[in-house]
Amino acid sequence: MPVRQILLAIVLVGIALVIPHFASDYHVSFLVQLFMMVALAQAWNLISGMTGYVSFGHAAFFGIGAYAGTLLLQAGSPWWLAILQAAGIAGLVSVPLGLLTLRLRGPYFAIAMLGLNEVGRIIATLWVDVTRGGNGITIEPATLPSLASNYYAMLLLAVMATALTAWVYYHRFGLELRAIREDEGAAEMVGVNTTRNKLTAFVLSALIPGAVGTVYAFYTSYVNPSSVFAPSLNIQMIVMVVLGGSGTVWGPVLGATLVTALREVLWANFPALHLAAVGGLLLLCVLFLPGGLLSIGQMRKRLRAELAKGSGGG
Repeated sequence: MPVRQILLAIVLVGIALVIPHFASDYHVSFLVQLFMMVALAQAWNLISGMTGYVSFGHAAFFGIGAYAGTLLLQAGSPWWLAILQAAGIAGLVSVPLGLLTLRLRGPYFAIAMLGLNEVGRIIATLWVDVTRGGNGITIEPATLPSLASNYYAMLLLAVMATALTAWVYYHRFGLELRAIREDEGAAEMVGVNTTRNKLTAFVLSALIPGAVGTVYAFYTSYVNPSSVFAPSLNIQMIVMVVLGGSGTVWGPVLGATLVTALREVLWANFPALHLAAVGGLLLLCVLFLPGGLLSIGQMRKRLRAELAKGSGGG
């Protein structure tokens, strides 16, 4: 990873570490949501941005983590341990699901993942003895971590998700994933173990939402099927990655920041339009900026190089 990018990351994390000491609860809460979106965007980026397997159902792992963490906390597990355990549960669930769904390609994989999210929501609704169905589970305040603890936990998850994405991107593993994205058949012919690589990326991308869902449940102190298995959460993940730059390290961070800020403004002023605006933003990106905002800088560099070459040749 370039030194400039590492220094930028250190500065941003350093600023984030001190913000709770002087910011209001409103701004801390906003940043909790921002860090959540960064982590979720990076998770979606690991499987869909890197391999090209577009998932419409990653909120399923978010929901699994939210319910698993809540139930573990109520069973007496410390909140920090419940986060790790819930992430592990989401990862374990993703193994057989990945073995089944990653056999599919293109729209078939996307539809299968969308169905997975709906299956999770239905199970959470009907399994009343465990999940309390549509009434949801309210967590006892005495067992919950403080707002500051939730803030730092979500910040840590966002940093870890971004660091994992950077490691994958600059490692041979990331190169093989991008080869799968460009031409899976050709990647197999040159010796890439596509099945193993896709499954590894899928499991890694499930661990993050599992942990994030748990922290979100602790942050809101309430979990129900419609909130943690929400299809709108899947759409927001896609928009954030596509807007910033799919398959990159910093694209999901940039996209998550812009989408979260836009959502906050629209929710405060036009509550009925904020989801429509997010969908419209996705449409505009796909039509006019398929490479995301980060591609603008790359296009400018290529243009300057071509102009310089043309001037030299003239």
